[in-house]
Amino acid sequence: MNIPDNAITATIHTTDKNQPVYTIPSLQDHPKTDFPTGTTFVVLARDISSEWLEGVVISDKKIVHGWIPRSVARNLMIHGDMIHPRKLPLSDYAYNTPEDVYRASRLQKHSRGVAGIRVYGQFLLVFTLICTVIGGVAGMLFIQEASDLGSKLVTGAELGAVIGFGIGWILAFIPMARDTKFQVADVYYKLLVTIYRKKRRDVTVTPLISQADLDKAVSKATGQVK
Repeated sequence: MNIPDNAITATIHTTDKNQPVYTIPSLQDHPKTDFPTGTTFVVLARDISSEWLEGVVISDKKIVHGWIPRSVARNLMIHGDMIHPRKLPLSDYAYNTPEDVYRASRLQKHSRGVAGIRVYGQFLLVFTLICTVIGGVAGMLFIQEASDLGSKLVTGAELGAVIGFGIGWILAFIPMARDTKFQVADVYYKLLVTIYRKKRRDVTVTPLISQADLDKAVSKATGQVK
């Protein structure tokens, strides 16, 4: 399958081995596939901020449609001449239907979950290890039933681990809630849920035409979304 002569093309260039192609113009999206550096991307349109390019990759007689960040596109050309991203057609993609907003909210919920689990798990692990060490030392000093230091150490460490895990899973919510990445993802998610509910009730809301519009809406709603 050949690329038409009048097509607008760009070359995917990334420092990583492969570049993901996304279903929607958002890094929070789950990539549908990826392609290596040097792959030709046939550009169809741009988002309103010109930060994302919509297009297709012709691979193995198949056409893969999706979005890539403009930052990974090199040699944006038509008929052998360079073209400025602002001169590209504007995509009609928008977070304007309830289904689009719902999909975006699910992606943000996943992003929030990943950010939260990372901080939660790290805190729980460290807290449990600290309690295990303290329990082992306390066991050697205060446990009288065991006959040798090794048995006291193991018994104390086991008790410390149980106590640490039992208390740590509750305390871990505190650093998780204070984590910046979790807070940002949480605000994005709650904002999108709010917009989705309004759209379901046919309440007029500001259109979100791109990820940039979503960012602006989040920054304005940060103090309102609880």
